[in-house]
Amino acid sequence: MKKHFVSVLLSVAMTSSIVGCSGEQTAIPKESLKTTTDSKTADNKSDNNKKLTINWFDGTWENPVPPPDGEAVKAINEKFNVDFKSQFIPFDTYDEKLAVKMASGDIPDVIGMEEVNANYLKWAKQGAFLPLDEFLKQYESTKAVPDFVWDSLKVDGKVYGIPNYFSPKGGKKPLIRKDWLDKLGLKMPTNYDELKQVVTAFTKNDPDGNGKDDTTGLGLSKGIYYDPSFGAYYSNTTWYHNNDSGQYIPGNIAKGNKEKIEFLADLQKQGLLNKDWAILAYKDVFKAFNAGKVGIWYEQPGLSTGNGIDFETLKQNDPKAEVVPIPPFKATDGSQGLTLGSGWYRMYMISSKLKNDPEKVKRILEMIDYFHKNVPLEEKNPKNEYFNWLNGGEGKGYKMIDGIAQPIPENRSNVAPNAYILDGGWVMNDEDLFQFTKTEKSAGGKQLNQALADMLHNMKYYINPINRIISPTLMEKRDDLNKYITDETTKMIIGQRPVSDWDKMVQEFMAKGGKQMIDDVNKELQASKIQGEWK
Repeated sequence: MKKHFVSVLLSVAMTSSIVGCSGEQTAIPKESLKTTTDSKTADNKSDNNKKLTINWFDGTWENPVPPPDGEAVKAINEKFNVDFKSQFIPFDTYDEKLAVKMASGDIPDVIGMEEVNANYLKWAKQGAFLPLDEFLKQYESTKAVPDFVWDSLKVDGKVYGIPNYFSPKGGKKPLIRKDWLDKLGLKMPTNYDELKQVVTAFTKNDPDGNGKDDTTGLGLSKGIYYDPSFGAYYSNTTWYHNNDSGQYIPGNIAKGNKEKIEFLADLQKQGLLNKDWAILAYKDVFKAFNAGKVGIWYEQPGLSTGNGIDFETLKQNDPKAEVVPIPPFKATDGSQGLTLGSGWYRMYMISSKLKNDPEKVKRILEMIDYFHKNVPLEEKNPKNEYFNWLNGGEGKGYKMIDGIAQPIPENRSNVAPNAYILDGGWVMNDEDLFQFTKTEKSAGGKQLNQALADMLHNMKYYINPINRIISPTLMEKRDDLNKYITDETTKMIIGQRPVSDWDKMVQEFMAKGGKQMIDDVNKELQASKIQGEWK
């Protein structure tokens, strides 16, 4: 996972599930902590009378790093009758430390990773991880995982990882200043031609009414970030289009992206983009938006923290500011909808050394299953004993502020069981999206979160086929090829290379390994009988 994107994802996850933000143990009777394993048949349950040692190795974003002897460890030991031996490494250096650990052959019982990558593929093929397929229908939390998510974790047809939920409908979405639209007598844009009219007016017609030429209609930053796509058809990361041979191709070389680059090049030529956008950090565009100087930008359900849209700052600069999402455009092929995300972030693998130790495997799965239980927002308080236990107890791991549980950061790493084991199971019916309206403090943020939830809940989604297979060649070549296309399309927008060079650029992409990557991806798709589909 891209490191600059991780903090954004985590902020959303913590907002939607305060279970992931607090910490510490209180004296709660064991019998009151019923787990999601209570309904399982006897042959699927481990013998909890037998104490087992569990070695747990994972990366962490917690600060400070959860200690191996914290109060939360004692709570986990007591709850599951285990000797929980944990080792956590900050994610900034985790990949290196994990590689060393795996190379040593001293593989822990449980291994955590952020994403499917070349190492996951290599280690699974080498037999380091235990296949988990036979267990997936035995636990409530794994039964709830959609098939397209399991597909993304399969190596040679077998599942090796247990994913942790992250809303597939989350992530940055295009937003617009509705008060600017209303002031200038404009309608919500439904295609790029209408968007150009709006961008022109936002840039030239003084929408903030200060009599100065100081507004930008459409925000854009270096790396063409965020991708100004308005639907799956236009996305540069979605494998939606096909080439003349019928193969799926990456969005960044497809005709949808070409239409978008032509649009941006036209805006550049007419002076409608920030003249410094190609070297501008995306964080600076957030600042400009919050200052009331950008009309179209991006934000995610739950809103970012730190470097996102700050409604208090925005309202101070413009009390009339109103921000709403822009629905996806109807594309030239008639499609209309967004791309569904992968649906998860972070996962657990179990060492293949445990293949002859079913009791330990079951105990580990029971532990993960227990933590993957949803708590409705209205029950995220001290009265819910499960929630209270996960979060370490009111006053120690979290505190209630205006009816919302808020973590006590300095305590969390030591006292919260869910600082050690990922919590939060699969969410149904977009309940997590609708919770954001209740947890957001600002009136503008509440309004935006509600509008986003309403739009996303009723949206049609394209399931990106690339998220459902593992291609070694894709993993090897994707980053370099993406950078090449980003650099070349940036040149096209700013006028250093003509857009008429598009086909030549695609040929160069193919020669740099793009053909090999496309061939391998399509081979994997065909072998798995997977294709892109609308949901």
